[in-house]
Amino acid sequence: MENTVNKKKLLIGALIRGFLETWLLGMFVFLFFWAVSKAFGLFGNILFGFVGICTVFAIMADYGLKQGEKAESKVRLHGAEPCRNFGFMIGLAASLPCWVSLLMLVLSKAGILFNFLPAYKIINAFFFPIIDIVAHTADVSEMHPACFALFAVLPFFFILSGWLSFKWGYDQVDLKSKLMYKNK
Repeated sequence: MENTVNKKKLLIGALIRGFLETWLLGMFVFLFFWAVSKAFGLFGNILFGFVGICTVFAIMADYGLKQGEKAESKVRLHGAEPCRNFGFMIGLAASLPCWVSLLMLVLSKAGILFNFLPAYKIINAFFFPIIDIVAHTADVSEMHPACFALFAVLPFFFILSGWLSFKWGYDQVDLKSKLMYKNK
């Protein structure tokens, strides 16, 4: 067994598991949202937007908790280098496709690239209902520049959930006991 925490493997796992699993489940959010968007209107955007954010938190929490527990075990039992806040890097790795697609959208809005808004919405399918509130059309030229402020906030859900869940796993926080029972 290794005496170090393989950080490169954790980052690749975060990118693959964190982003791709979230994207696959996000596609279901995207499809169900399309099926009911006419009937629900803005309420559907808010509801399915919340579901998309919960999808990000659920996938990243699962990955972060498990990897945090493994890292703490290697530190405690094998003397590996402590890495309590490495969850920030895990969240950053998982959010990398969101940041790259946002950069491409900015270049598209500036006229350097083709109309990237439809691709941006598909790449960020788990956030599609939220994106759709402020950028309802498929043409980037019709999108207001202030939309980028919202789009820049969305990837931070990956970073926040990766950081917190890894830290809780590393600190061996028993979430079930904290949620189910009162501490006396």
